[in-house]
Amino acid sequence: MTPNDELAQARHALAAAGCDAVLLSSLANVTYVSGYEVPVPVGAHAEMAYGPDLALCSVQDAGSWLIVPAGAAAGAGSKSRLNGVIPFDGFDSFNATDSHASYLAAVRRGLAEAGLANVTGTLGVECRYLPFAVGALLANEFPRLRLVDVEGAMQQARTIKTEREIGLLRRASHVADVGHRTLAELCQTAGQTEFEMWGEITARMFAAAGRDVPVAGELVTGPRTTTVEYPNGPRTRRTEPGDAALMDISQRVHGYWSDCTNTHIIGGVQPTAEQRRYAKASQAACEAAMDALRPGKRASDAWTAAEAAFRSFGLEPAHYAGHQIGVVVNELPRLVAYDQTPIQAGMVFSVEPGVYQGPGGTFGARSEKMALVTPTGPEILSDFEWGIV
Repeated sequence: MTPNDELAQARHALAAAGCDAVLLSSLANVTYVSGYEVPVPVGAHAEMAYGPDLALCSVQDAGSWLIVPAGAAAGAGSKSRLNGVIPFDGFDSFNATDSHASYLAAVRRGLAEAGLANVTGTLGVECRYLPFAVGALLANEFPRLRLVDVEGAMQQARTIKTEREIGLLRRASHVADVGHRTLAELCQTAGQTEFEMWGEITARMFAAAGRDVPVAGELVTGPRTTTVEYPNGPRTRRTEPGDAALMDISQRVHGYWSDCTNTHIIGGVQPTAEQRRYAKASQAACEAAMDALRPGKRASDAWTAAEAAFRSFGLEPAHYAGHQIGVVVNELPRLVAYDQTPIQAGMVFSVEPGVYQGPGGTFGARSEKMALVTPTGPEILSDFEWGIV
């Protein structure tokens, strides 16, 4: 088995938090420590099992288990980098199952295999995501375990991306590039609906990824670019020459997200002076904030750089300047004036400053690219070109 650097980082942070073991229940953290791309809980499969996938990991030894529905166990076992897989029953078309009881039995079995039955110890859990039924089982059957919230410890573990994670984020960024190059091509011609454009964009991204992947975000044109009501599109609106087109799109590829935004003018029409001012302001703010992502700086420094760029165009920023990205599309730290988190090599950010004319206006612009922090400064992972030059 290849080394699991992500689990090693998690164990280091969890040991500092005083944990003997951890029971993770969020999609992001189970994906992070296991390497198994936990499915996004939508559609029929989300209803066929009683509870979410779990990861149970000892902190002081090598014990680690993925707890998943039986129907997914074979695939999960081939992709997981944890030592064991414990299946539980979900819905079965031919035999009656009790998924609730089976789920709790799998948790009980995992805790026993981890040596946590009838012992005093500290178990890390995610208070925001722990199923109530699992919490009740821990309270009733494992009363000697002290539960502590490990949201902060896991956040710390995920702050610096491993070499494997950086490779996956590069891959996700490449898929985003495909989407934005497709948008640039489609914006040369007016008359398509936003639905038609979105369909072509996602189809080409799926082809680049080699399969369909989860996609989130928006494609807005015309007056809807003037305000932020994310997510807000696509819709049936048919584009006209001179329309603004703004796409903020995120894709999850092998468990890791991309998040990139660009703004165009539809139909090969030259932007007006005011449209160019807004677009150039957001681009300059993005580039200034990315340039500030250097070891020794703070998240707030990137915000300050973006704010100064906006003001050089006589404009004010409309929202934060960006966020880190990984197994979650919007991770901490965020690029705001009050976040003093130190910037470190190995962080990966999506930088997305925007400015909008507001209700009654006709234009808004947001510019977002992904950047890896290196010891000598930022490496821009996004290859697509700005839509307004």
